[in-house]
Amino acid sequence: MKLFRLCTDQVRPGEPLPWNVRNEPGQLLLSKGYVIKDAEQAVTLIERGVFVDQEEFEQHQQSLLKAKPMALEPTQLWTQLNSQAHSLLTLPHENPRFQDDVSQASEHIHQALRGDPEAVVFEMLSAEPQSNAVAHSLNTAFVAALTSTRFGWSEAEQATLTNAALTMNMAALTLHNTLSTQRTALTPEQRYELHDHPAHSRALLEASGVTDADWLRTVEQHHITPDGRGLPQERGHLSEQACMIHYADVYVAKLSARAYRGALPAHQAARELFVNGGGAHNPFVSTLIKEIGMYPPGSFVKLANGDTAVVFARGEGAHTPQVRSLLNGHGAPYAAPQARDTAQAAFKVLTGLPRGQIKAKLDRRKLSGNISV
Repeated sequence: MKLFRLCTDQVRPGEPLPWNVRNEPGQLLLSKGYVIKDAEQAVTLIERGVFVDQEEFEQHQQSLLKAKPMALEPTQLWTQLNSQAHSLLTLPHENPRFQDDVSQASEHIHQALRGDPEAVVFEMLSAEPQSNAVAHSLNTAFVAALTSTRFGWSEAEQATLTNAALTMNMAALTLHNTLSTQRTALTPEQRYELHDHPAHSRALLEASGVTDADWLRTVEQHHITPDGRGLPQERGHLSEQACMIHYADVYVAKLSARAYRGALPAHQAARELFVNGGGAHNPFVSTLIKEIGMYPPGSFVKLANGDTAVVFARGEGAHTPQVRSLLNGHGAPYAAPQARDTAQAAFKVLTGLPRGQIKAKLDRRKLSGNISV
């Protein structure tokens, strides 16, 4: 029996366990179907170290891949997509169906877009990932796919986009997780690995059975310019899908905190991308910002009356999102979320707030009722 150690997001309170849980020697601790009572019990289990038979875990992941995710509500859907991505990207060599399974996960992303994309954006910005590197690839794939709906690309081109975005950092997942907590400057070895990871990721994909030439070329080309700057004048040889992935990659990175810097508020991330990426002359940048918005669902904002609010949905204008106030001007939580009309001067959005600054457990379905902060 080969054991796989479970992460925080894989042991969820109130949900039946989809596999048997064991200790490190392999002895059964909790049977499949057992329901974790609360967050405290989940944390205790993770801290002591709990494991699952890798074969049993992978069988469950295969069943998720074959499921129809649009039958799920957005929170469950995004959790499922994260689980799929984590399993696929961390165990590629042990999956003889790797290419097909990534394509299946990619199709699930497009199914999410055909459902309620605003709700999925909310979950994307609210979720606590089990792996920063895997979550970054999934978030990039979703943002790129959402933006690309405006380009009129074929189904094959859309599939290339999401397949490549999901697997763009295959050779650097460990490095990306390390850099998210590293406060010191990159070592020469890390700089080399970061610079060459597109080519190394392509090689790893080929070793994992990927034969799709467009997919492989897009992964290899997905870093177009340094730091998300404007497109080079001569770019006829570049994949359009690689260009879209590149700018989605840069945007998503700005929304995530690193040890050496905090996360940027969504409106600031959009503004920096627009200014540095060529503005209206860059169709990938300008379309991304129009599609995502300055204040996307799931982001936090400060209102003119002092309230801290979460964006619930896009509004009629770019600067008038639909929001629910969570905290008053003194930082005290409201007993229940307060709907505010941001078109009114008293509740005008003054600025966005960075992801992670507000410690709130959000449930989009209950934003009209109680919410825990």
